[in-house]
Amino acid sequence: MSRVSEVTALQQKRVAEMQERMKEGNIPDSVKMELMVQNMTQTLNDISYTLAIIADMKKEKK
Repeated sequence: MSRVSEVTALQQKRVAEMQERMKEGNIPDSVKMELMVQNMTQTLNDISYTLAIIADMKKEKK
């Protein structure tokens, strides 16, 4: 599996988990916001990691 596919799959899994947690309906808005921020933060970490891998691969080819 390519890193891009892996990042996409992880993102989809996190969104599904977040939506499942929110289905309960009695979750306070503050908890919903926390879950969304955690999801966005992890997504940004995944993107940063992927970009670092790409940069390292390009550096090795030179």
